This record gives sequence, C-alpha cells and structure tokens, in this order.
Amino acid sequence: MEQPPKLVGPGPVVMVDDSQDDLVIAQRCYKRSRLDREFVALGGGEDLIHYLERVQTKEATMPAIVLLDINMPDMNGFDALAEIRSRPTFQELPVIMMLTNSDSPRDIERSVELGASGLQQKPLRLRDYVSFFDSLSPTSAAA
Repeated sequence: MEQPPKLVGPGPVVMVDDSQDDLVIAQRCYKRSRLDREFVALGGGEDLIHYLERVQTKEATMPAIVLLDINMPDMNGFDALAEIRSRPTFQELPVIMMLTNSDSPRDIERSVELGASGLQQKPLRLRDYVSFFDSLSPTSAAA
C-alpha cells in the first residue's frame, strides 16, 4: 500500500486514538492542512463503534475516512477494524491503520488481512503530519 487512500464523500475525518496528546497534535496538524471538513476525535475503539452505530441510524454523518490507532486498551485497532468490516454498511469505508512507531510485519499483515485500506506510521514531525493530511484530499496528486 504505497499511497494512502483518498477521502470518500463529504463526511468528516474520524481519528481514533486513546492518547489525548496524539489527538490534540493530529487535530492541530489537520487544521494546518488543505482539508476543510470536520475532524472528529474519538478516544477508543468502542467510541468508534458507537459513532458508526449513529451513522447507521442517520444520527451522524458517514466518515470520509477513519484513522485508527492500533494499540489501544479494551478494543484495539484490529478489533475495531474487524467490527467495522463485519458490517455491510462499512465495507467500502476507507480505514487507515496508524502504526505507532512500528513497522512490524505482523501488524502490517494483520491490518491487510482485516481489510485496512492503508497503513501509516504516525508522523514524527508536524510538517509530515500536515503533508499526510494533505495527501488524503481527493484532489491531491500522487506523489
């Protein structure tokens, strides 16, 4: 998976991470990017599943993409991805697994097997995070 998937539809960018600090950094970088849609920060896999249940009942907007941290307590990213892909409504929803300082072949293989649309190590530099968000735009050119 060379290029990250692009945003699909007009919905929000949803990021799921148990680290409040990581969410704050991501949100700040998102605001500096060219993307202008809502950014929804969720604190765990269970929160994501509840959000998606609200999407199914039309109480929330279908995400344009989900950025999903792998290492979280309770419901980790793998469990959340498996749950997402088990629901027909979300079969085509772009989901990028966020690898926290990991390029573990096992994590990568498992992400692909579960149906991740892309993989991304969390950027260490702010400008790289902004560039990552810019690359999600449907109008961004392939690098």
